Amino acid sequence: MFLLGMISMGSAIAALLFLRFWRTSRERLFLWFSAAFLLEAINRAVFAWQGAGDEATLPYLLARILFFLLILGGVVEKNWRKPPPR
Repeated sequence: MFLLGMISMGSAIAALLFLRFWRTSRERLFLWFSAAFLLEAINRAVFAWQGAGDEATLPYLLARILFFLLILGGVVEKNWRKPPPR
């Protein structure tokens, strides 16, 4: 449970860092990453809070899939956007 707490804290710090990067640059990729890491922090905290039973249950797997889909969505959105006019 200690390691789950550390992973949750690390994910929350990563979410805050990406949120800070988004506030300074207004690059939406950082906002996508911040949302993904916040979801992962919440997922790991809930998993640790419930006693770290079976991680292969449906809610935890769906949260993990959503985590990766948010990152993938951010990368795809970043690459498909039109470049600003010069």
